[in-house]
Amino acid sequence: MAKIGEKEYDLNDPKEQTEYWTKRISKKLVGRKIVQVEYFSSREAEESMWDNRPVTFLLDNGMWLYPMRDDEGNDAGAIGVCGKNGSDTFPVLGVNNE
Repeated sequence: MAKIGEKEYDLNDPKEQTEYWTKRISKKLVGRKIVQVEYFSSREAEESMWDNRPVTFLLDNGMWLYPMRDDEGNDAGAIGVCGKNGSDTFPVLGVNNE
């Protein structure tokens, strides 16, 4: 079980799990502003034991966002982007490719 406010969520139930994570992430991100964009340095990637460098986003509250390959953080991840003007990919870059 997990709790947000007074509501408890059964994380073994797929619907409640989705609702819990959506609300938890929304509380951290909705209304925030991206104030800086940069890629991990090769040093940062190597310290994370990654072969690739992800793009990162600094929010106005000091929180950094960066994509990972999986929940275990096994490497950097790309970001798919789509909107009314089409789609794109924010790629990972190789270590020592600065």
